[in-house]
Amino acid sequence: MSTSLKVSTFVIAVVGLIAGFAALIPQLESPAPEALEISGELSGAELADLGKSVFESAEGGCLACHGLGREGLRAPDLAGIGSRAEERVPGQSVEDYIRESLVNPCTYVVEGYDCIMPQTLQQTLGQAKITALIAFLQSQGGEITVRLSGAEAQAGTPGAGSTSGVTGTTAEEIIAGAGCAACHQIDAVGATGALGPNLSQVGARLTPEEIRLSILTPDAVIAEECPTGPCTPGVMPKDFGNRLSAIQLETVVTYLSNLK
Repeated sequence: MSTSLKVSTFVIAVVGLIAGFAALIPQLESPAPEALEISGELSGAELADLGKSVFESAEGGCLACHGLGREGLRAPDLAGIGSRAEERVPGQSVEDYIRESLVNPCTYVVEGYDCIMPQTLQQTLGQAKITALIAFLQSQGGEITVRLSGAEAQAGTPGAGSTSGVTGTTAEEIIAGAGCAACHQIDAVGATGALGPNLSQVGARLTPEEIRLSILTPDAVIAEECPTGPCTPGVMPKDFGNRLSAIQLETVVTYLSNLK
């Protein structure tokens, strides 16, 4: 057998092993994002109702940090934001202020809080759901002025079966795309989140299997201490088994396992 043929055979065998291993990685059976029925003919109130479902969904993740009628865990209470936003930036409309705060959350940071909000919300939700979310937030004490354009309505949102996948190939890119820095401190990537457990040396206390389980089924084992006190279940999104590919998952698990 020639050297080139041996090399080709070896490469094919390695690729087959990697593909087989990836197929064995457990993927979380989490519900697909709700396929919202959105059209450009909705009234403001109807659009706000859709926005409420986005606000309360695990996909949106808003309630992980914000409260509505109460102080949030790590972010402001959004009750009354529809009127308060009018005074935040002179000359800027409520609609524009809220949209900018969702799409580029570090542009305006409320005094007393840090910029921990993921900067990938538009990528995750799509333009139509962002617009519906703006309508809902405007309805909190203000007038609903936002409307859904025909182009946005036609584009729709990620439908049933869509994964709203995280982009990136390196661990650093995947961690940034998944919004981990919003809640976790990870010194190696400059993440300064202070809601979930500090992961800077997570490899010293958890095995790769435990790290993988914590990503796929975050409420299976709850860490004892978080920066703000005892850790609570229900904060970390439960859909990473769908949003991460098998290779992305193992890339992050390997990276975190080496943080010791």
